[in-house]
Amino acid sequence: MKESLSSFDVAAVVKELQRLVGGHIDKVYHPRKDHLVLAVRLRDEGKSYLHFRVGQWLYASAKSGEMPQKPSDFAMMLRKRITNARITGVGQQGFDRIAVLSLEKDERFDLILELFGDGNAILVKEGVIVQPLTSHTWKHRDVRARKEFMFPPPVPDPRGMTPADLVRLLSDSDTDLVRTLATRLNMGGRYSEEVCARAGASRQKRAADASDEDAKAILAAIDDITKEISAASKSFVVLKGPVVEDVIPFHMSIYSSMPHEEFDSFSDAIESYVGRMPEEKRKEEPKETVLELERLRRKLAQQEGAVIRLQNDARETQIKGDYVFANYAEVAKLISLAKDRMLASKDMSSISGFVSFDKKKATIRAKVGSAELELDLRGSVESNAQRYYEEAKRARRKLEGALEAAAKARKEIEDLIEESESKKDTSRRGYVPTKKFWFERFRWFISSEGALVLGGKDAKSNDLLVKKHLEPGDRYAHADIHGAPSVVVKMREGVTEKTLHEACEFAVATSKAWNAKIGSAAGYWVHPEQVSKTPQSGEYIAKGAFVIRGKRNYSGKLDINLAVGEIEVEGHRKVMCGPVGAVRARSRRFAVLSPGDRDKNEMAKKLSEAFEVPIEEIQSILPPGDLELAEQVGLSIS
Repeated sequence: MKESLSSFDVAAVVKELQRLVGGHIDKVYHPRKDHLVLAVRLRDEGKSYLHFRVGQWLYASAKSGEMPQKPSDFAMMLRKRITNARITGVGQQGFDRIAVLSLEKDERFDLILELFGDGNAILVKEGVIVQPLTSHTWKHRDVRARKEFMFPPPVPDPRGMTPADLVRLLSDSDTDLVRTLATRLNMGGRYSEEVCARAGASRQKRAADASDEDAKAILAAIDDITKEISAASKSFVVLKGPVVEDVIPFHMSIYSSMPHEEFDSFSDAIESYVGRMPEEKRKEEPKETVLELERLRRKLAQQEGAVIRLQNDARETQIKGDYVFANYAEVAKLISLAKDRMLASKDMSSISGFVSFDKKKATIRAKVGSAELELDLRGSVESNAQRYYEEAKRARRKLEGALEAAAKARKEIEDLIEESESKKDTSRRGYVPTKKFWFERFRWFISSEGALVLGGKDAKSNDLLVKKHLEPGDRYAHADIHGAPSVVVKMREGVTEKTLHEACEFAVATSKAWNAKIGSAAGYWVHPEQVSKTPQSGEYIAKGAFVIRGKRNYSGKLDINLAVGEIEVEGHRKVMCGPVGAVRARSRRFAVLSPGDRDKNEMAKKLSEAFEVPIEEIQSILPPGDLELAEQVGLSIS
């Protein structure tokens, strides 16, 4: 079952949405976090509603659906800036799953609608982000207000490729043809199957074995699909028994034996399809794995694009160097003539084949036969040829690095897919999630004396924990090391220094000390009134950090380890990760973990099987890094 639009689908939707050009934004609604609706006034057709299901679907409808009485902050921001704005264009960014609405009011705006990963909606003004629906920071891209807007690294667009380009892209793939087309050309699985079927190519064929003839047939099939999308007047929902299977903008041969429902527009088909998706599919939140896989695939696509560019650069500069020597007399005459005119400050435009002249660099660009060459007037024929050869060498050296980086990215993708499949294997065992408690938004454990102890997971949750849950009578614990969480002990009758010592152990073990593998670190506890967000004059307190004033009660050097065990909370079975003493006191089945070199996700799978809970529950409580199994009681973990 399709769960989002592919690049071809986005092209089909964008073609249909051209009818909105010239219309005006009447109002903006935000009924759910993952659903944005633009009401568009059309001159002769009344209103049309553009529905954007973030990261998944985009379509126009005559219906708005139920709208909240109170608009969200994001909807209010959009209303303020683009209400009454005229839509001047609707386009697709390259071959990516990104639609761009160009808008004009008193100023020009672009509303970027991202349909990959978790998706996003980003309002951009003159190249600067006004506000994104969701802020993210990646190595190559910073999506935050007032930052320069950048599209994600482009994916290869097969619609403009030559057979040679495609063969190069396929040649270093170590998987089959259909999966390579799906991932490296951003087509998605169904369209890749359709392309292979139309090209007469076996989907199981190794991509690296594809010939020039295969590449020509594949590109011809892609060209046919592009033309059919452009010309299509009907769209279809494909059925698999009583359940919807796919939504498509034209007839696809891979579905020839399956029943179809016909619609007058792709938007109508999408709206019907989305409305009939099983509820759990429609409301399922995008997973972190999906977002990371998208990032890695974009990274790989960027590197593969660099490989193609560097291959071309190396080949072209080598050819130009050879061409300089092959046309020695003509090039020598051109350099001599241009040099004389440069020294005499004469016009060069009358020189045969002249293209341009850079006085500062003392270079001339000119056509010599069929090639356009850049020649240094201070050098000879030999030195100019050598310059091209050196450029070819540099491109080949960079090419080696790009090929290594692409191979590494492919390995990361394979590892992530393998890890994802292992999670699915675990979930297929039928492990039922345990009862969810409010405190699981934080790190947590129940002390050996029965006190609830909470720890921050990041700067945001550190702030929330202290501001909302640190109350008079509680205790605040922390590690004496940079990058440690805030820990709050919810004090109760009978709680002694033993619990406070465990809280300090917890603060140390969940800090950066775990990944640093330093063996031990100090921890301390204080009273709530000693914890402040107010800095001294001239100082600055970062988000998630606090000022501690007065005496600190140190627990000395603490070993860095934690235990994972099965306990009971309010009559419900839970798996807890906490200090060894606290877990040992409350659990008959547990594992003691210490910093090490064993993959965290591998251990999570083992613990998931041992405690028979979903792997996600284990991953959410494990310490922050790779580890070793130091001890196990009542378990059999290899």
